[in-house]
Amino acid sequence: MLKVALCIFSCGLISFFVRAEDTAVCEQKIIYDIYINGFHTGELQRQIIQKGAELSFLTRSNMSILGIGTTFYQTSNSRYESQQKRYFTSEFYQVMTGFRNRTMKVNISANGLDSHVLLNDKITKYRSKQYLLQDMDTIIMQLQLNVRLGKTHFYTLRQATDEMELFEYQVVGKETLSTQNFGDLETIKVVEIQDRNVTFWFAPSLNYLMIKATNIKGWVLKGTTELKTYTDVCV
Repeated sequence: MLKVALCIFSCGLISFFVRAEDTAVCEQKIIYDIYINGFHTGELQRQIIQKGAELSFLTRSNMSILGIGTTFYQTSNSRYESQQKRYFTSEFYQVMTGFRNRTMKVNISANGLDSHVLLNDKITKYRSKQYLLQDMDTIIMQLQLNVRLGKTHFYTLRQATDEMELFEYQVVGKETLSTQNFGDLETIKVVEIQDRNVTFWFAPSLNYLMIKATNIKGWVLKGTTELKTYTDVCV
């Protein structure tokens, strides 16, 4: 159930592809519809501001989970290192009320391996020996980039509330996806292969925007986010 909520709140993401030499300021606004067990239960709204290799995110969601009104709010900052082709989370702040209640602030070191987590006034420190610690905003950015680069198998490490959570992914191929708002789109399908219950679809024709994410094996809840609208402007 927790992974369903994670997918619902965090899986809708962006289509920016960062070049470190870029100086334009770009803003993107995205709205995803949220479904639980096939029923529309709310929306996820995300605003992204990009300047060069620096990105900031603001995500809000209001929905109902098992009849409980639930809100999610997160701000996060990340940067792109072009030589390594990796995204680094700098910090994120998260508040959730309703189905789950928490306030969390996380700072991650410049090398991406150490984190300082303040969760409901309790401090915990974590250290990764291999993989970068990232939040979900940064993880979906990394998935998007890996798909764009033609990678087929990769890992990410999420800084969760009380643990470091390793994910393993496999690109399983192309799939034509019928969408309510964008018609039929050719997409690249990616699955999280440890328990195979989270699936992502990225659309090359929309600059590899993540079109849909779904949890297909939830015991109680099956969650889906699907792209509704998006706009982007650069100045």
